[in-house]
Amino acid sequence: MVVLLGFAVAGCTGGGQETAGGEAGSSEGKVLTLTLDGAKNREAELQVIAQYLKQVGIDAQVRVWEYQTLVAEAQKGTRQAYATDWGSSTFSPVDLAVPKLETGGRGNYSFYSNPEVDALFRQAAATTDEGEALEAYKKAQEIIYRDAPWIFGYYLDAIEAASTRVKNWQPSMDSRVNLHDVELEDGDTLVVGLRADRILSLDPAAYRDRDTETVIRNIYDGLVTRTPDGEVVPEIAESWEQPDPTTYIFKLRRGIKFHNGEELTADDVVFTFERILADDGLDGQPSPRKGLVEPLQSVEKVDDYTVRMKLAKPSAAFLQLLVHTQIVPKDYVEEVGSRGLSEHPVGAGPFKFVEGSLDGQIVLERFDGYYGGSPELPPVGPAKVRRVVFRMMPEPATRIAALKSGEVHIVQEVPPDMVADLERDPNVQVKVTQGTRLYMIELNNKVLSDPRVRQALNYAIDWDAILQELYQGHAHRVATAMLPSGFGYHEGLEPYPYDPEKAKQLLREAGYRVD
Repeated sequence: MVVLLGFAVAGCTGGGQETAGGEAGSSEGKVLTLTLDGAKNREAELQVIAQYLKQVGIDAQVRVWEYQTLVAEAQKGTRQAYATDWGSSTFSPVDLAVPKLETGGRGNYSFYSNPEVDALFRQAAATTDEGEALEAYKKAQEIIYRDAPWIFGYYLDAIEAASTRVKNWQPSMDSRVNLHDVELEDGDTLVVGLRADRILSLDPAAYRDRDTETVIRNIYDGLVTRTPDGEVVPEIAESWEQPDPTTYIFKLRRGIKFHNGEELTADDVVFTFERILADDGLDGQPSPRKGLVEPLQSVEKVDDYTVRMKLAKPSAAFLQLLVHTQIVPKDYVEEVGSRGLSEHPVGAGPFKFVEGSLDGQIVLERFDGYYGGSPELPPVGPAKVRRVVFRMMPEPATRIAALKSGEVHIVQEVPPDMVADLERDPNVQVKVTQGTRLYMIELNNKVLSDPRVRQALNYAIDWDAILQELYQGHAHRVATAMLPSGFGYHEGLEPYPYDPEKAKQLLREAGYRVD
């Protein structure tokens, strides 16, 4: 295996321009030159990958970027190969494989295009037959595997830790920190160390990131929620029915109160969704969450406790998508506006807002009038702790030190190399669940247009060795662009094996010199 230590940093930090692609010609063939671009957090991984590629005759270098700058350049098509990641919120291909690999998809930074794959994605989305959808997704994965638009990568475990004083705590696959059920032995104020340096908003319609959502979902509830292992269960909705493939009817629980004392009714539900769907729903601006409620077409009140939703087309992931939309009070938002809602949020969740700043900490207090939450997620009733503090702590070492000292009680995203130390601490508990974010190296298919070259790149890398050394068993390979936690995953496809001789053979066939 290639040793990880001792590599010099190639490339630069920043966003300079260079020509995508590159080949050194000779009478005996060409040497493939490849620049591997990535943010600082993927640098060690890319340095090792570059060494593997050099072993099969590729002139590989690493260039380190600020992440958002790199994404912008990748979208322009100026890069060859770039380390990216993409998360799934719905446990379905509709927000992972489809936007990343359908022609013109919003996340398709590799410029991959295959009409047969596009047709299979459409077939899976349109059918109400789960078996037909599963078969379509599997066929799509088989084609994607052969086309190799990326260097296929891995997903990481979600690792969190807490004080042993914290009881009834469980990490969620969707990264939510659900504090309704949690108790703190000999204490009534629970402090959570978030991995973010700031959250974006306290308005449920004005963000699109998981760190913001973990705070918001302790203040607001949705029609439905999710168990820690991903099952959708009722929350504000008491039940639902689906009379036809594009219609959902939700019955609401009676007696639910917002933090300002107003009763939650169908009017609030309709207002919540229409505000997201409207092009000017947020004080004249569009909601960034509109794409997360598609293909919702209309929402209407049937009576005070019944809502009908119509979809533009069938969607197997619709209920999973609803988990991420929290209900706001119509009268209050119309009075204070979107800015007012973010500055002083009012929801119907287990905790109410007290004070805080988006880049410092958010302080919440138990809402004693809480209806109890989903009966499918006991205990039902008011929260167990009186007060909750979400503290922004982006540096992992700072979070871990604060946990060990007792300054915080729960921390997100424990680095794998810190797990063993925490597990030796008698005052700390470490819990692991399956992650839902895919890490890959996308290839510019316009530049690296020969599938044999892209396959060769996959064969050239010993991912098992890299992941074991970097992530100590907390990273798991995938064969294509889907996760085992999601619908449609093809269990019969094995990840590309490490086979440098096969890589050399494919490069030779594509006209490259490898020795």
